[in-house]
Amino acid sequence: GDAGAVEDVYSLENLKQWMQECEKGHPNCALSQQPRLPMRVLDVLAPGESGRVKLLETFDRPRGRYMALSYVWGKIQSIRLAQATRNDFMKGIRMDSLPQTIKDAVQVTRALEVQYLWIDALCICQDSDPDKEMQIPYMNEYYRKAVAVISASGAADVHAGFLRRQETTSSLLTRIEGQTVDHHPHSGLIPYRIPFSCEGVDNLTLLDVDTMPHSYDYHEEPITKRGWTLQESALARRLLTFPSTGGIIMRCHDGKKFAGKVLSNPFEEDPAFAYLDTRDHSPPRQAELFQHWTQVVQDYSRRSLSYPGDIFVALGALALESQIRDGVTLGKYVAGLWSNTLRKGLLWHIASPPHPDRNSYLPPARTASNYHAPSWSWASCGQPVIFRAERQSDTNFLRNYYKEEPSWCIEVLHCKVFPQSERNPLGAVSSGYIDLKGLLISIRRSPRTGDSKS
Repeated sequence: GDAGAVEDVYSLENLKQWMQECEKGHPNCALSQQPRLPMRVLDVLAPGESGRVKLLETFDRPRGRYMALSYVWGKIQSIRLAQATRNDFMKGIRMDSLPQTIKDAVQVTRALEVQYLWIDALCICQDSDPDKEMQIPYMNEYYRKAVAVISASGAADVHAGFLRRQETTSSLLTRIEGQTVDHHPHSGLIPYRIPFSCEGVDNLTLLDVDTMPHSYDYHEEPITKRGWTLQESALARRLLTFPSTGGIIMRCHDGKKFAGKVLSNPFEEDPAFAYLDTRDHSPPRQAELFQHWTQVVQDYSRRSLSYPGDIFVALGALALESQIRDGVTLGKYVAGLWSNTLRKGLLWHIASPPHPDRNSYLPPARTASNYHAPSWSWASCGQPVIFRAERQSDTNFLRNYYKEEPSWCIEVLHCKVFPQSERNPLGAVSSGYIDLKGLLISIRRSPRTGDSKS
């Protein structure tokens, strides 16, 4: 069936074995009990339905095993759950009507013998704001409690797919004999004419030079350009990455496995996945948590969102999980920052150069229609940001100059953020303010380059 075809290229039997080893032998990756299913899932193993998948509504949240998909939608989402398609989806969705990335996710889920698959576009009603408001607050749970999250890392959109199909040798030979192709980079086979021949045998052959691993650069993958996908990988207990180079990378909190000729640089990997990594019994220090959070925000701010108003919504699941785990240390979540480290959190600036899609270093003029965040939050500028690190050289200079320990020159008196929806308090905001006490310095802003106004 479909699973067998995938196994020939990706050794999914090995992946299935790794998953079983992780579930049985890695206590840090295991759940205490089988999780509750999301409110809707796709049943990919319904008896007699190999050519279809069925939408299953589970509002009573029974327990079960499911996978989740993290992927780039792209500009055209050809099939999605809507109020008009809900009943048809519950009767069954034909596999040949699904975009390739979703087809591939179904194949992987079936190969791993997992009954259910959660995909946002097919499990959240896309034209119903009440349905979105009901499900988005559970996103942290959906990704965190999935058996594994499939990351379609190399797929540029929902139609691209992520399982690389290799051409057969016969098709390669035909093209080579016709002298239309000099090499075939995906299979690693190149035409080669042996300098001797046997009677009646053509001395044209194929030489396999694909003996070295393909280098995988996380930062160049299409999935790293989309804002929503950051928290999806950060929340995963197990992350199955299918990069553009081919192969599979499986990460869990106890290690990493590779299938296929793929090589990654440990210093260039997904920083978000380790953010919620299982820690030892000692509580993390506030400075450590602040550093980890700002690294995630810096990565997130470089990504794109189809709707700028999603700036907090697309990070809300990760913020909620952080609040659950480390809220005592971090404090209250306020517009992308944390109350206990708010003074340091205000020390952000726009990165240079700015995002290529955004041509100004200054935030756009704010109106009621495009308000997304208070001006003191990094989310207000719509640009990649950098947080100023506490450098030891600065501390030493201030200590030597003032002959005493340096201290903050501002005090946060009060900070308040008002969410647009009480059902999603860590999502979109309607307004916010901060009261500070400290020294005031008079400054004059220089006009923009090319601006005739002073």
